[in-house]
Amino acid sequence: MTVEKVDFQEASKASAVTRDQSKEFREMSSIDFPYMALDFAIEVAKAIYSRCGFGTCDQDELAAQMGQTLSGAFRQKTSAARSFGLVAKDGRSAFLLTDLGKRIVSPENEKSAKVEAFLAVPLYNQIFDKFRGHNLPPAKALEREMETLGVSGKVTDRARQAFEKSAQLAGFFDSGKERLVRPRMEGASQPGVVEPAKTLPLSQEVKPPTIFAGGGSSSPLREIDPIIQGLINKLPPSGAVWAANKRKLWLQILANSLDLVYEDSSTDTGPD
Repeated sequence: MTVEKVDFQEASKASAVTRDQSKEFREMSSIDFPYMALDFAIEVAKAIYSRCGFGTCDQDELAAQMGQTLSGAFRQKTSAARSFGLVAKDGRSAFLLTDLGKRIVSPENEKSAKVEAFLAVPLYNQIFDKFRGHNLPPAKALEREMETLGVSGKVTDRARQAFEKSAQLAGFFDSGKERLVRPRMEGASQPGVVEPAKTLPLSQEVKPPTIFAGGGSSSPLREIDPIIQGLINKLPPSGAVWAANKRKLWLQILANSLDLVYEDSSTDTGPD
């Protein structure tokens, strides 16, 4: 058996360089964004699921599952997975899937989870909001726009490339690369093919979830979309400890889900 020799001095230097680069990024950039695109973040999430399921996965186990060492490339991938909201740190050297990460490793939920992951990145979310309904500027102009949003001028090229690859993967360029358009979450199994509705016997009909009026009333107020209902179900019980950054992320995902579920119209007069 061949034993690979490891130069620990060189490895230590490489690790120091990675830490210095990370420190420089934090000092120079004032907005969160990944150096790597969404596909690398999904790779991390799927590796955690394959190795440890929904449990905690030590970084050395994760690196082995991905066929990598604890290198700068590995750390950039895990950092990207955290920026997209797919994984969270558990202690100093372990990771686990977030609720969004659990959805993205599920084939039936992967498409919608990619949309949420893209918009979970603060930089991407701000660009999407600013240019909604308008064409994106050319590459160099987009980089300057990123710089005004808080990206260091030294890394705007890498930030733009990761942004464009992620937008493509999440489906925001399905209507063309000149603008960001939120993909529609259709239930058809194949693009352009709409499956006929299946009629169930009355005894097997599945009723959509409803919101009930307060004050002890048992009459349903109105139907609620399963996406919104799922987010409501994720709320911790009253009085529980809930970190401010987690609350902010939940509200951001809720806002994005509302945009996904409801149509926007200038003639809208509000709820009935």
